[in-house]
Amino acid sequence: MKSKIFMLVGLFAMVLAACGGGGQSGFPTGRFIKEGAKEYGLQFNEDGTFQVFNGSQTFVRATYKVEGNVFTETGNDGGCEPNVDFNYTFDGSKLTFTYVGNPEDDADCTGRYADFNNVTYTLSK
Repeated sequence: MKSKIFMLVGLFAMVLAACGGGGQSGFPTGRFIKEGAKEYGLQFNEDGTFQVFNGSQTFVRATYKVEGNVFTETGNDGGCEPNVDFNYTFDGSKLTFTYVGNPEDDADCTGRYADFNNVTYTLSK
């Protein structure tokens, strides 16, 4: 039984890697487009960095860490307080973020609030 579970976990890890996964703790990496947008989104890198972009323009550069299903923005050059936690789900193509705490506590960081407050992104091919 244990060998079947390990085999399934290994297969799941390979599927995530093939679908842009493979970042921290299996967090998906790659370019994600915000739902309802054409060129606006987030680029997650395996080294724990990410950017907010619109086409070829970068608005914010930031760092992150992942533990389980919690994504933490650990720093940014946008002037917002660091160490804000978000739950995330990823189904192989859609990545959705929701605040761990009260979203209104972060409303002063308008960009992050707009980009992570129950927002879904689609992995760009």
